[in-house]
Amino acid sequence: LKPAQSANFAIVFGVGQAKKEGVKAIKEIEKKNSLKNYLLEIKNHWHSRLASLEAKTPDKDFNSMVNMWAPYNNLMTFYWSRTASMIYAGERDGLGFRDTVQDIIGASALVLEEAGKRLELMLTGQLSNGGAIPVVKPFSHKPGSEKEPNHYRSDDCLWFFNAVPQYVKESGNFEFYKKILPYADKREDTVFKHLRRAIEFNLMRRGSHGLPCGLTADWNDCLKLGEKGESVFVAFQLRLALREYIEIAGRLFETDEENWAKKELEKLDDNIEKYCWDGEWFIRGYRFDGFKFGSKESAEGKIFVNPQSWAIISGHATGERAEKILKAVEKYLSTDYGVMLCAPPYVKTDPQVCLARLFNPGLKENASIFNHVQGWFVMAQALNGKNDQAWKHLKAVLPSTYNDKAEIRKVEPYVVCQSTSSKFSKNPGTGNLSWLSGSAVWNYYVMTNVILGIKPHYDGLEINPCIPSSWSGFTAKRIFRNCEFRITVKRSSKKQEKILIFNEEKIDSNLIPASKFLKINNITLIM
Repeated sequence: LKPAQSANFAIVFGVGQAKKEGVKAIKEIEKKNSLKNYLLEIKNHWHSRLASLEAKTPDKDFNSMVNMWAPYNNLMTFYWSRTASMIYAGERDGLGFRDTVQDIIGASALVLEEAGKRLELMLTGQLSNGGAIPVVKPFSHKPGSEKEPNHYRSDDCLWFFNAVPQYVKESGNFEFYKKILPYADKREDTVFKHLRRAIEFNLMRRGSHGLPCGLTADWNDCLKLGEKGESVFVAFQLRLALREYIEIAGRLFETDEENWAKKELEKLDDNIEKYCWDGEWFIRGYRFDGFKFGSKESAEGKIFVNPQSWAIISGHATGERAEKILKAVEKYLSTDYGVMLCAPPYVKTDPQVCLARLFNPGLKENASIFNHVQGWFVMAQALNGKNDQAWKHLKAVLPSTYNDKAEIRKVEPYVVCQSTSSKFSKNPGTGNLSWLSGSAVWNYYVMTNVILGIKPHYDGLEINPCIPSSWSGFTAKRIFRNCEFRITVKRSSKKQEKILIFNEEKIDSNLIPASKFLKINNITLIM
């Protein structure tokens, strides 16, 4: 092309034989206006999937991510579920169970019907004993006749307690809990009973301290807890599961189930207090021989972030205890590029104790900034009322933050990567393994549900932002349950003042009841 000259061209790709289907496709596109119409179709297709939420805030980087790249990244992980990655290998010829279930959390707000179908598929990947098939293969999956796997991971089905409530709240279809679905191996049950089996799976597999066993893995595949070792991270996941189950049982008027879960929750809390608190933070777990991970007694891997975040997310740690563990994370794990998974890195530890030792310090599970966990720490800060801290930690891992730092980041400045090299690495700030990462869902979730605070609820829509003190407010549009919500959030000049006006009516709560929804709604929150 000469200077100032332009030309239009199209690249046609698809599935089939180039000389047959390919030639046919080219001839179709060469028809008058065909190319223009096809392009319009593609644009409409993607806009329909990215338009459930639009926001305008004082931060242009945040706007770029929340309005386009974060939901798009979330959808890519939802659609491909790591199966198309050129990085991951092994059992990747299907849907990895725990990754896929988490992807549904973000996808529910974007492609509700597809998310619902995927959720039902994954529920049928759960076995009648409450455990899960590690990989569900959609094209050959036969619920009711699948074989039991030769190993289990302890966290697999506990992700249902994040995904199922999120889907039900987004759809407003509480009857979903009564839907009957088969287990992978035999029998069938309501979704509610599927959740009960998930809890029982972990309750029936507990170690000497009354905590859930780590089994083959407990999210962190590098910790060698052993089949009888115990995971404190999963203990907090189980606590969240029991808490969610109690609420669902109450809404279903299942009084016996509600009381059962409350008793189990009380026993679990007692064991967490007796065996997991280390004075300044919660330990990460017990190996089968009693060795502690993430304890002040440890020379390496002394503190892990996940138990601290989930202690707060699960509701176990509040008040002074929550303050204490947040301060410990800030002191030992916080960096300019995000929060490290653990510290100090493993250098001398036997790999049979922790496989992370096989990675260089500051990489992957060996004290890197593992981006999957960043959203959880942002949630913990927000739940404890630390708005500025929550924003600081989100901003530190937002891809767009590195738009002008390509020489440091070395991955795309618009997509979440799996991990970032930490200060223990020779190349701190470098991103690793972009695109197909479970980080995408939590990154999008905390931007929308936590920072903007536009959150689906069983009974309606909750507006409870966690914005930094530097923001004067923001505006947003949210499509929810086939209604449009135009939201304006403003800073009040008076401290402690909070006023929510919904369609010119003052609401004495952050929750707008679904019974009041109109087709188009106006919301003003003064906070």
